[in-house]
Amino acid sequence: MNHNSNSLNNSSNPLKVICYRGDRAACWYYRIHAPMVHLARNNPKNFNITISGSIGDDQIGKYDLAILQRQYKPAVLSPILRMKAQGTKLIYEIDDDLFHVPKWNPAYQTLGKKSIQDGIKKFVSSVDAMFVTTEELKAVYKEYCENIYVLPNSIDYDFIFPVDKPKENTSKPVVCWQGSMTHEKDLAIARQSFAQLGRDKDIILKMWCGLERETKQPVFNIPGAQTIPLVPFEGFFQMFGQVNTYIGLAPISAIQFNRSKSNLKFLEYTAYNAVTVASDFGPYKNTIEDGVTGMLVSDNRDWYAKVRELIDNEEKYNYILANAKKLVEENFDIKKNYVLWENAIRQVMGE
Repeated sequence: MNHNSNSLNNSSNPLKVICYRGDRAACWYYRIHAPMVHLARNNPKNFNITISGSIGDDQIGKYDLAILQRQYKPAVLSPILRMKAQGTKLIYEIDDDLFHVPKWNPAYQTLGKKSIQDGIKKFVSSVDAMFVTTEELKAVYKEYCENIYVLPNSIDYDFIFPVDKPKENTSKPVVCWQGSMTHEKDLAIARQSFAQLGRDKDIILKMWCGLERETKQPVFNIPGAQTIPLVPFEGFFQMFGQVNTYIGLAPISAIQFNRSKSNLKFLEYTAYNAVTVASDFGPYKNTIEDGVTGMLVSDNRDWYAKVRELIDNEEKYNYILANAKKLVEENFDIKKNYVLWENAIRQVMGE
């Protein structure tokens, strides 16, 4: 059986694609759901796309292409290789550097094991191509896979609640940080300035980080800050619209793992009409022009000063926000960027 003979231009024989998602959170939404929905919507005659959470024997030999998101378990590798033997092309999709997960990240307990690391290497060495988010991530995996496509995370504006919301909903500007326990050390680099923000009576500091299960106390307790409980990803965009963020904070520690991260927080803050203040490192340094499309912090003692500068200078704030929105809308809109996935798939299939 040779599925590769299928032509994407033959409307009677669409390319059959199955995507195995690795989770139900942001990763699968941005990396699988959003691009595949737009690809299928705009090319219904050329692409037949299925998204699955598991691999069954009945799926082997039925698809021209399989996209594997964040897979690493040996139990998955065996049927995947059987699919390849039947003529299915394989693409490995990943948005993290799985080889340099820091020990303080909860995922290290699993991903740090040698057996898991060996499994990841087997996966990426067995596929026909990889999809990644950044050039830095491409460099991490190029030793194991020669055919790697950089496809940036992009915003689907249909999910923004709402696109243009007024900032007058609160009496004070809202400064927001959002993140999970995986960002504990990232937040730690800015904790002193966050404490200053919590004491500032002219702003509202919101920490969107959830509560400890046992104590019901905020995961990251900043005195004076309001804590917003985490929600399932299905409610993420609706909740973001209610936070009414004026300035979004994005500190990241200068470690190898973060060097390959994407600029997703900048994209989300901008889509919700907030100016981003971020670490002058990694994805934010590569995306944000300081004072033009956001504010970059190179000295972690300056977070508070950068935030106050924006609050006290409305003209500068509006200038930065307008530039950031233009940047994101022109370069990170999935309605435009889904074609990057389409072109990459066509190349993998030899079209």
